[in-house]
Amino acid sequence: MVKGKREENIKRIILLEDRIIDCERCPTSLQCIRKPSLGKGDLVPDAVLIFESDKNCIEDISDIIEIRKTISTNLGIKSIYHTFLVRCQPKSCTCLNNINCYGGRKLIDKEYDCILNNKKCSGIPINPSDEQIVSCMPFVIEEIEILKPSYIFLFGERVIDFMLKSLGVFNDYKIPTVIHVDDTSLVLLDSEEYFDSDYCAQIKI
Repeated sequence: MVKGKREENIKRIILLEDRIIDCERCPTSLQCIRKPSLGKGDLVPDAVLIFESDKNCIEDISDIIEIRKTISTNLGIKSIYHTFLVRCQPKSCTCLNNINCYGGRKLIDKEYDCILNNKKCSGIPINPSDEQIVSCMPFVIEEIEILKPSYIFLFGERVIDFMLKSLGVFNDYKIPTVIHVDDTSLVLLDSEEYFDSDYCAQIKI
């Protein structure tokens, strides 16, 4: 049964990822990324972790891997999938001052070098705007619907706020805490930068 469910989820996630890759809702973010950040992990997960965006860049997910290990070790959750509220990490970059002449083309090559100055991309990751979050949210909502996890870990106040509203939850809450919506436990957490074994010990699931 799990094997059949995994195969079905693989097909549906692939179709979702194709749409994410083809998305052009936020053109200014597209210029300085090679590809959007996609979800990764077990495709029949007990838990889905949702981060605001991939601030550490898609080249290095070591922090996320450590968070997954901490949850597995301290909470006994073994099958985990992680994903993002916003797929295209916006950046602040001084090289973009006279960008109009470049249209909508990519400004970063396959080696993550900026084509404007032939140097490694030095764009500073910034927080996504509310508009970018709203544009991207249908993807993560569909992802959750496909995967149907028992637990959803929401990292950071903006992720919590947008996700709870999308699920029809408007109650006040404290962090960290666990609330229940239908058959799913929502684990509300501070930003991932504060997450470690001691913080994890505060969570009662």
